[in-house]
Amino acid sequence: MARTAKAHWGYPRELLDAWGSELSVTAEQIRAKPTFVASLDDEIAGFYSLEAQGEAWKLDNLWVLPSFMNQRIGRFLLTHALEVATRSGALEVTVDADPNAEPFYIACGARRRSEIAAPIPGQPDRVRPQLSFKIASPS
Repeated sequence: MARTAKAHWGYPRELLDAWGSELSVTAEQIRAKPTFVASLDDEIAGFYSLEAQGEAWKLDNLWVLPSFMNQRIGRFLLTHALEVATRSGALEVTVDADPNAEPFYIACGARRRSEIAAPIPGQPDRVRPQLSFKIASPS
């Protein structure tokens, strides 16, 4: 699912192959991290996973199949992820985002903290935005 969603952005097969391990989610990872799926009409539309890191959790995955994009599935999954992290004590959720996904996260309230170099063939200046969602601490 992650590979199919990533391919939506036009990345070449060679690059998707090189990112194979990053785009794979194992049963062990699912057991070890909070992982949730969204389905529509009994079909899995997307999923996310979180990685607990003290008070700053990481949105480890958030993928929506292209056939379900622009139907608010991603926003639903993100909202759910932020709620799960908040209930578990997180004060921040970070995202190492694909550059194509940055507008989505910003529209949902994320702030850009920094960026890391992520050049690919034909895009030597490509960067991955490092984003965060601040969660209000309980009063």
